[in-house]
Amino acid sequence: MKWFKQLVLGASIIFIWMAGFTPSVTAGPDSYRNYGQIRAGVFDFCGDLDDDDYDRNGIIAVSYGRNLTPYLVAEATVEMFSAEKDADGLTERGHYDREDQIDVFTVLGTLKAQWPVGPVTIFAGGGAGYYSVTLDSEIDPEYRDDRAEQEWDGVFGLHAVTGVNVDIWKRFFAGFEGMYRWTDDVDINESIAGIPVRLEGDLTGYALTLTAGFRF
Repeated sequence: MKWFKQLVLGASIIFIWMAGFTPSVTAGPDSYRNYGQIRAGVFDFCGDLDDDDYDRNGIIAVSYGRNLTPYLVAEATVEMFSAEKDADGLTERGHYDREDQIDVFTVLGTLKAQWPVGPVTIFAGGGAGYYSVTLDSEIDPEYRDDRAEQEWDGVFGLHAVTGVNVDIWKRFFAGFEGMYRWTDDVDINESIAGIPVRLEGDLTGYALTLTAGFRF
């Protein structure tokens, strides 16, 4: 969808502009501008792939963040999640079983507003990202040897986040984050020996993760 890609491009330009021109926090003896963070949890589809019966699965992410002001953070993230489903069908030659697995590698840019309340920091924000999607299909036809097929597509998306961080020590923190994302449609449509290898639809869904981070 052309309008969707233009929207993502515009959001990315705004993000880069704000990251480049927003004044940085003045660092003191107990002030750290940067942080690294890991997140792990579950991801579930809410759109087309939920309707297509893909299973809920795990998600893991690594982020680098920088405090632009005491109340604004820019964050870059790489993220991975996957999902599976089983299918079967008939062709002119007979019955087949197919096991599909999708692996998604994502690069995200996010701006977060944050509000410190004692040792607790509440945050909310949004951003844009690019999703690299690989479909692996294991095909078991009753009329020939097993086949394996791998296909790829890439789409853009937008996301919104909210959550809390709790200071464990001045450098260490842990917390919880929820993310909801909207993406363009993946479009993989191939055929192997008359058997469809197909992934069509958006990756829209939510992730719930536990987080741990280190300031520096």
